[in-house]
Amino acid sequence: MGLPNIALHSHHNASIAVELDGNIVTVIEFERFVNLKNASHCFFQPIHVKDYVLKEIYEYIKLNHNFTHYNKFIIGQGYKEVPQEWRDIFPAKEYIVNEDHHPSHASSSFYQSPYNEALIISFDGGSNDGFFRFFHGIKGQELVDVGSYPIDLGSHYHLIGLFCEDIKNYDQLTAAGKVLGLQSYGNVREEWLQPLIDFFKSPIPYFSNLEQKKLTLSERIGIPFSETNKLKGQEQYDFARTAQEAFEIIFFESSDQFIRKFNLPVILTGGCALNITLNTRVKERYPDLEVFVAPNSTDGGLSVGLLCSLVKPKNIVDVTYKGVGVLDRSMLMEYVNTYNARKVNIDAIVQDLINQRILGLIQGNSEHGPRALGNRSIICSPIPLNMKDTLNHKVKHREWFRPFAPIVRLEDVSEYFEWEGESRWMNFCPKVRKEWRDRLPAITHVDGTGRVQTVTKEQNPLIYEILTQFKEKTGVGVLVNTSFNVDRKPILSSYKDALKVFHETELDRLYLDGYYFTK
Repeated sequence: MGLPNIALHSHHNASIAVELDGNIVTVIEFERFVNLKNASHCFFQPIHVKDYVLKEIYEYIKLNHNFTHYNKFIIGQGYKEVPQEWRDIFPAKEYIVNEDHHPSHASSSFYQSPYNEALIISFDGGSNDGFFRFFHGIKGQELVDVGSYPIDLGSHYHLIGLFCEDIKNYDQLTAAGKVLGLQSYGNVREEWLQPLIDFFKSPIPYFSNLEQKKLTLSERIGIPFSETNKLKGQEQYDFARTAQEAFEIIFFESSDQFIRKFNLPVILTGGCALNITLNTRVKERYPDLEVFVAPNSTDGGLSVGLLCSLVKPKNIVDVTYKGVGVLDRSMLMEYVNTYNARKVNIDAIVQDLINQRILGLIQGNSEHGPRALGNRSIICSPIPLNMKDTLNHKVKHREWFRPFAPIVRLEDVSEYFEWEGESRWMNFCPKVRKEWRDRLPAITHVDGTGRVQTVTKEQNPLIYEILTQFKEKTGVGVLVNTSFNVDRKPILSSYKDALKVFHETELDRLYLDGYYFTK
């Protein structure tokens, strides 16, 4: 066994990944250490915080994996050389700078896929080497760049949120997801469609002033913008829906020739691959082709991509539960004793779910990526009519229109959804079958879809068994699954934070690695 390799992506969604013998051992997202969503190592934080976080991560890796020295240390875009202070923290035989943004996205997702050969489409906003790029991937070989377009879909799409009254606490890294939820309530307005297409294609520099971008969009669509004059009601829903339509038109206009030419499995990656509506449209448009989206297609997965580009793993890379462990794990028994928690069996959990209790859950290591997949989740019954509103208003503290994801056993997915096969990482939104929509109101979005997650016993034994027993007792094999956090905060990484959310929201139960907390 040789020395591990380590890679650091330092811009927004900063992360460090460690690889040994072709396996990704861990992926550490900075946001989990500083409790700042989408945290960057290079921007937004003072120098002392940066140094502190790197040292904390070094100690975390040392404690949990016994790595103290490395073969190669790789840094992503933004640097011409690895700073000396980073060399001092992470001793390595060799220090490498790899400034390729989209090839790192492509490598990360390609090596997580089951394909030996694929077409990879990487698209986002504001990268250093283009916005919309295409690669031909063959396992074990260098990716081949086969085309690109200067279209910044990501940076333009999130601006739509600035115009919508119901989108609160605007942030460019989270606004796109809110626009995606809101657009389901609207209809396409032809008078806005072409102006929005033209706006999305317009070459506005990424680093241009936000106010200038808002003014440009206002002029294109003929809607005056101000903080006190936003679109309201149906008008904002239609605006968001029309923007989504423009987004999809441009994607297919740009990608269709590559997809049909290569006739290979299609991998979508980059921040825009979080657009689950588009992902689903791609599957529908090319029914004879497989479509794959990794769990970490955002910039948080770039550290994995840097390592995959270097070592070209022979086996499929699985980072689903390779995220941060509980940072205060040693405190568990103190919390158990303080709050009189108890060991619990699954029967009690299932009965609480049947009784409409809302459960916060921590087990094992965290998921890597933006979706909670059963290890840092809030779960509850999908049956009550008011459950969605309760979760949004009294637990998550976020906008009313945002949907919640269903989780279902893989063998049951086609019973409840118009879908066959896996959707392991919530990257698609198939239709809920008509006969189930009224019976599953908490997970059925206004457009009849659900951002489904499938799970097997091998992938997550606890969640699988809860689903099994819940179905046996209710006849419904679906649960609500949302991330264990509150609005504008990252998925939590400590028992302390879990207890804080538990006591400050209307969570009813808390499961911490085998122990059950009640109010």
